[in-house]
Amino acid sequence: MAKLTPYEVEGEVDYNKVIKQFGASLIDNKLKSKLNGIRLVDKNVFFAHRDLDKIIGKDFAIVSGRGPSAKITLAHLQLFKFVKEMQDKFGCRVFIPLSDDEKFLFKSKLSFEESKKLAYENLLDILAVGFDPKKTEVIIDFENMDQELYNLSMKCGKTITNNTVRSAFGFTGDKNIGINFYPAMQIAHILYPTVKYGIPSLVAVGVDQDVFIKLARDVAYKLKLTKPGDILSKFLPGLDGGSKMSSSNPYSAIYTDDSMKDIEKKLKKAFSGGRETLEEHRKKGGNPDIDVCYQYLNLFLEDDEEKLKEIYDDYKSGKLLTGDLKKYTIKKTQECLKEHQENREKVKKSISKFLV
Repeated sequence: MAKLTPYEVEGEVDYNKVIKQFGASLIDNKLKSKLNGIRLVDKNVFFAHRDLDKIIGKDFAIVSGRGPSAKITLAHLQLFKFVKEMQDKFGCRVFIPLSDDEKFLFKSKLSFEESKKLAYENLLDILAVGFDPKKTEVIIDFENMDQELYNLSMKCGKTITNNTVRSAFGFTGDKNIGINFYPAMQIAHILYPTVKYGIPSLVAVGVDQDVFIKLARDVAYKLKLTKPGDILSKFLPGLDGGSKMSSSNPYSAIYTDDSMKDIEKKLKKAFSGGRETLEEHRKKGGNPDIDVCYQYLNLFLEDDEEKLKEIYDDYKSGKLLTGDLKKYTIKKTQECLKEHQENREKVKKSISKFLV
């Protein structure tokens, strides 16, 4: 049985079972049509929601942040590309909280200075995606949290008991007191656009973070605020074939600052759906549905649907070999990250435009 918490994911996740437990709803075809053109919705990566249908028909803000404890991976990058596509389609505000305070509290070996540095480095990767500075606000908790957000966190904190927090997150009495309070800060991030602009928040997160939104909805009710909604994503697979690309495991992740040689080396070792021998592969074909390289192409590297179908069919028939699939994926990944790394350098000059 999979373990799924905001701080730990183990095993294979049964997404249908998870959303049933969470009380979320699948994105149906009617709602999907309203999100037509949003890649990770079309690909069924963002697959479930709360109140999404009620929120996108009006002014709203997307909240999607980052707890900067390590470098940004290709998987993290796709989340923010999704948010950027939503901003382009709906003209919505985007609020990006960088929770360096959370990681400082939870990671015993992470110093105060290191957490601040990682927040800045992560932010460059996020902004390189291309958000509209007129409609995008960034708060780095240790750097530029404003009085309004701090006040809101206090109001949120007063509505939540220690028992609620410990039950929701499994915290024990040996944790530092900052950890016990932090959920109030996270909930304040979620509700901040509602307090500031009077518009509902839509939180874009992985399914492991859902508990924060559930608590935020309870707190919003107590504070007489509009309840936030969410749109939940599945995990993007790790290089090793695991269910989640982990930033703390370099063998499962491609980082946004990887060199072209790093990318080639990692993808050559990526989990394959090919057969054990060349003869067997040509005879029986490979399995693109479990092949990491094909999954990456399908989810975020190849825009041409006809090309994707050709790759899928040829690999399944045995016409396309594993080595050739890897070679193509390496080329596409290198092109993608080379462009991103160039944009990352450019955004250094405009970072102040986004800070609240």
